[in-house]
Amino acid sequence: MSTSSKVDLHLHTTRSDGRLSPTELVRLLVAQGVATAAITDHDSTEGLDEAFAEAARQPGLRLISGIEVSADHPSGGGDLHVLGYFMDYHDREFQERLRTFRSGRVGRIKQMVDKLAELGLPLEWERVQELAAGASIGRPHIAQAMVERGYISTSKEAFNGYLEDGGKAHFNRPHIPMEEAVRLIQSVGGVAVLAHPVYVRDWEALLPRLVGLGIVGMEVHYSEFSPEQRRGLAHQARKYHLLPCGGSDYHALGQPGEFLPGSAGPPDEVVNSLEELAKGRRAIA
Repeated sequence: MSTSSKVDLHLHTTRSDGRLSPTELVRLLVAQGVATAAITDHDSTEGLDEAFAEAARQPGLRLISGIEVSADHPSGGGDLHVLGYFMDYHDREFQERLRTFRSGRVGRIKQMVDKLAELGLPLEWERVQELAAGASIGRPHIAQAMVERGYISTSKEAFNGYLEDGGKAHFNRPHIPMEEAVRLIQSVGGVAVLAHPVYVRDWEALLPRLVGLGIVGMEVHYSEFSPEQRRGLAHQARKYHLLPCGGSDYHALGQPGEFLPGSAGPPDEVVNSLEELAKGRRAIA
């Protein structure tokens, strides 16, 4: 398969841990020549209505609904992320579940801030909340505050020893099983895709179980993956009949070398296949 236009199925806005508003991101997508995109904020679809309103003014852009749901790794000690596409995201029960997830994240982030203070890196909790600007608060907001205080040079450094899973200031988030994350997406007619598999512990051994749960794809065309990694992932995707998805995972952090929207993504045919699978799921629901 070959792609005839730029596709990016992994993007973040200020409604989770990105730096651009949904409107600003849509305008950047157009400027970057992206033809098809999915905004996939963490545990939130709150930016989608705004994004779709702006996309309606941009006839060259096809925007699809998306989300990135955080779930526990089934063997414990870490997590994995499940992307959802083509969801009927206005469903009331769906939104209530997401609000529950997000409220649980606030306490966890406060614990991390308190722990950093114990480690000699105090931050103002109010400032971390300001950086989140009412969106789903997360580790990147702590990292941003650490940069402001001069503790580190770039947000990425905060995840080396402090905020990553198992780091000195890390606390586990409220639990949602992997199976529940997949079912949540499916419950509103969406299709589920495994995000950045290379970052998931024992991902190859996990694939058969995910396929059994109804996962229809996995990220292959991901901005940070090397050509060798992409070839290996593409092989596994073919083996398990999974759609090779992907995107830039753009957050607008402004860091050197950050991959811009449209720098990675699957062929158009993959998006069409995702949509057909979602239509089929809704037809039998």
